Amino acid sequence: MPRPFLLGFLVLLIVGSARAEVVPELYHGEAIITGQDNLDERARGVREALTQVLVKVSGDDRIAEHPTLPSILAGADAYVLRYEYADRKKGVQISDEQGTRDRSFHFRVEFDPAGVHGILSRLGLDPWHEDRPRLLVILAVTDHAGAFIVGTEESRGIGHRETLEIDAKRRGLPLVLPKMDTVEALAVSHQEVASTSGAAVGALAASYRAGAVLAGAMTISSQGYWTTDWTLLADDVPDRWRVPESTFDRAISQALGHSARVLAGVK
Repeated sequence: MPRPFLLGFLVLLIVGSARAEVVPELYHGEAIITGQDNLDERARGVREALTQVLVKVSGDDRIAEHPTLPSILAGADAYVLRYEYADRKKGVQISDEQGTRDRSFHFRVEFDPAGVHGILSRLGLDPWHEDRPRLLVILAVTDHAGAFIVGTEESRGIGHRETLEIDAKRRGLPLVLPKMDTVEALAVSHQEVASTSGAAVGALAASYRAGAVLAGAMTISSQGYWTTDWTLLADDVPDRWRVPESTFDRAISQALGHSARVLAGVK
């Protein structure tokens, strides 16, 4: 099958079977802070949590570098609906002063949606609706031990998988990873993922009812850095780019950030 036609076929497979997911807790953010009575720590936690929420709701991680954001974060308390603490050492006996005053907590904050939308408007951004397309990430990795595809039932690539899951959650992306069990491992090859040239990639996307596919081919160098070729299949024209030598977590974060912006319609 000619390559342009095949890519169009893959996109049709994806769109024809696509399913959206409602992303929960878009307006909730979290930070780790020290103590429950330290007002400076609490204020820092609120600022950090609000930044997380703005990224999730807009789909644009570049918002964290917006020059107007610091002045907005200075008044972050005004957008808080409620907050709670969760002891990171719950069940561990307190034995000294540091265990009380300097104890660390998960600080969870819920923000007012209307207030968050108002901030985004001031920054020239629109909220990304909470009904979001599933993103199937098929990441083919070649390391010093050989080639594999990252999957929920694949014993290799645990660090890659955890990075994908954590980073996608941070962006409000409904992430799907293939199982890569015996059946799927036989059905899709490393080469097909690397070139997005096999119908098996589209079939895999259809089976997971993904609204978009991010396919990556990540190869380690002798110096321990990774070069990754990415292809995002979301629109009629496949989006391709390369992340040169980098750490795998940075390459993944860059790809998910770009994918989120495309799916959110951010210019």
